[in-house]
Amino acid sequence: MNEPRFSIVTITLNDRAGLAETHASVTAQTCSDFEWLVIDGASSDGTLEYLRQLTHPDCNWISERDGGLYDAMNKGLDRATGQYIIFMNSGDRFAGAGTLARIAGALDENGGSWDFLFGDALEEAAGGDLLLKRARPASFVSYGMFTHHQAMLYARRAIAGMRYDCTYVIAGDYDFTCRLLARGASSLYLGFPVTINKRGGLSEKNTGIGRRENLAIQKTVLNLGLARRATNYAAFLGSSFMRTYLRGLYDLIRFRQNIPLNGSPLKG
Repeated sequence: MNEPRFSIVTITLNDRAGLAETHASVTAQTCSDFEWLVIDGASSDGTLEYLRQLTHPDCNWISERDGGLYDAMNKGLDRATGQYIIFMNSGDRFAGAGTLARIAGALDENGGSWDFLFGDALEEAAGGDLLLKRARPASFVSYGMFTHHQAMLYARRAIAGMRYDCTYVIAGDYDFTCRLLARGASSLYLGFPVTINKRGGLSEKNTGIGRRENLAIQKTVLNLGLARRATNYAAFLGSSFMRTYLRGLYDLIRFRQNIPLNGSPLKG
């Protein structure tokens, strides 16, 4: 059989409700050229029973203990057979029913041989509004992550042999992306939202740990000097202060649009 164009990998642990949201988003896609891989860390909240009743023909899942988030993501990479891999974890959703079709169209229009694709993200704020967070250029990787990990797609041929470093608590996805781009991977900005994410995720709850890990990655992977890393850290402190104490101002600066939850992005 021909390899699917996309592998959607979903990591979950004791989040049956979030998995159901992701399931609905995946099965709503108008593009059917994908496989869906669910990696469950031996949940005890009914997730296993939910997985057993899934009927999607291209859904494969495992439920077993793992060594944490990045170990589970590596299991997903080991099982993926698609040309492009995207992580849409439990509770994450595609920006619309036509998202995969739009990505496929962008690949067709731009040659279809890119190593790395990335797009914008929608953050779901309190009250149900979706705030459009435009991706920064890939070159922004020397400062930090330039879009949500769920808005990134990796060509499987480009990451052959690469795996997430399980020693990281927060920044394993940043390390993975830095290593790929540092070796000259080609990248394509899609120019539209790929994912919807709820606020208050793991990285937002552990910003201090994430920033320390980011600085270590910038030193060892990107070879940034002390002065540049100090500048990056100062910028992080300013951004963190605004997110914590001046959230309204931060949103006004960082986000470009306010879209109702039942608005056009969910219609594909």
